[in-house]
Amino acid sequence: MKEILKWMSFLVMMVSILFNTFDATIIKSAPEAKSAEELAEIQDIFDNYEIADEITVISLGALSHEQRHTVIFLQGLVAREKPSIFIDYGSASHKYALAEMEKSGYTISRTDEQGNPWKFESIIKKFSSYIKDSGYILYKTTEDHGQINTATNLATINGYLPVTPELEETVISLGLTKKLDISGDEIDLNYLKDFYKKHKDSFRNDSLVHLYYYVTGMRDFAIQQNIFVIYIEDSDYRGRLFRDEIMRELTPSSIIFGWCQYEKKFTQSASRYGHTVIPSDHSYNLSILSCYDAIDEEFSSALPENVQLDPTKHYVAIVYSDGDNAQWIQNGFSEYHTWQSYNEEKPVSWTFCPILTELSEVDIKRTLDIAGDTAFITGPSGGGYSRIMHMSSEELSAFSDYTAAVMKESGLSTMTLLDTIEEYEIENVFFSRMEKRLSYFSRYDNIEGGILQLDPDNYSGGKGRVIFSDDKPFVCVGFSLWYPSGNAEDVTEDWLKEQAEIINSKSADINSINGYTVINVHPWTVGPDDLRIFINNLDENIEVIGVNELLAAVKENIPHKTAVPG
Repeated sequence: MKEILKWMSFLVMMVSILFNTFDATIIKSAPEAKSAEELAEIQDIFDNYEIADEITVISLGALSHEQRHTVIFLQGLVAREKPSIFIDYGSASHKYALAEMEKSGYTISRTDEQGNPWKFESIIKKFSSYIKDSGYILYKTTEDHGQINTATNLATINGYLPVTPELEETVISLGLTKKLDISGDEIDLNYLKDFYKKHKDSFRNDSLVHLYYYVTGMRDFAIQQNIFVIYIEDSDYRGRLFRDEIMRELTPSSIIFGWCQYEKKFTQSASRYGHTVIPSDHSYNLSILSCYDAIDEEFSSALPENVQLDPTKHYVAIVYSDGDNAQWIQNGFSEYHTWQSYNEEKPVSWTFCPILTELSEVDIKRTLDIAGDTAFITGPSGGGYSRIMHMSSEELSAFSDYTAAVMKESGLSTMTLLDTIEEYEIENVFFSRMEKRLSYFSRYDNIEGGILQLDPDNYSGGKGRVIFSDDKPFVCVGFSLWYPSGNAEDVTEDWLKEQAEIINSKSADINSINGYTVINVHPWTVGPDDLRIFINNLDENIEVIGVNELLAAVKENIPHKTAVPG
């Protein structure tokens, strides 16, 4: 039996190698780049609405769990006509957003006519005219994917307000009448398939929301923008086939919001159809924030010219990862704000989600307010979290067009790409495939290069090699500051000093890739205080520069060909 399994494993490996070799030959040459006018049309995806003069703010603490979901549904229904409701979660970013909106001339209303803070009953009463035919949808529970997601979709289709049984008596007393009842329905896979087949034409075909039952983000935006909402466990094979069917019917380079159970399987699945994932299950108030014009400026991230280098130094760029994660940025971005408050001389670069130019400009403004000379690049993989090694030529063309468009809109000129070198892959074949795909991005003048986060080895699987595409450098992460256990509590000062010593042993050579290292920082295990210890233990032979400076130095000083550090 062991011998049979051994040969089966060998056969799978050989088929994979043959496929990858074949794939490297069939990817077509990148098409001609689109014009600035065409890119502007590609980037502007979602509908925009005029915000009401008065913004009604209800505190999260004023709502039970069930009430919160209903107010979010109401928020989405109202926002289809005039975004007016803001739920204050008490975060620093929400306080900032409300202060900025008030500065912009909006009236911020925190109390009703009697001077009492807004509560569930008073806010339903105030906005009842936005509920179609004063109707409600009864669904069983907020603790079930099928129930709450189907209720969300029915609200989008019909304009009625979903409520659970705990709230039914209250909404009846406020003048609502029951129009639909799914509380007794067993919402299994067959139910979802029938529902999707019957109603799919009621939803837009350039985006999808994939959302657990227990999160409250995104539902207002889904209702406002007519986006279908579903959740499938990645461990459910039959369910994944159905989800793949939905993704297959979306237009190439669609946006998949929310999150998942198994990151790699989910993002690979989305990428096979040319789509990109925006981690956003805890992104709140997007139905109003996406309509608020908060900034006149953009990121200034062009590669500098004539970087002055010391030939006795080894140059590193320290990049905080996970900027594909919209909710990380929208829910405080605390690592960034803490680091900036330290006023450290040695620069740290940050990945940032460029779609926030459309979803929440105010979070960009909050970031830029204290940016100084900080370097920013896109999160993986440009327009959003995608694995480009799984895309066909047509899908890659659409995704790279979207990436160029959203980068141009945000001002970001350097990108991050994330993928995996599988165990069975021949490295040189993988990088041949990667090089062809990079040309789809480098054909655009506003994309000046990037970094590659390649698994395995926590994004450092590319071992620091550089690939030039159209004479633009794409440098692989050479070292990852990522604690092996995945637990931030396990990080010790001794471990951080050991990691610094590894970098201290690097050689100086400004004329080859040996003289440069991109260091990835994992935000879920290495916090700002940890990073401070690491940087303070770097020797004088190590020079920390911004990631754009490093890419510019690589472009100016080393031969424009693929190279691996010796």
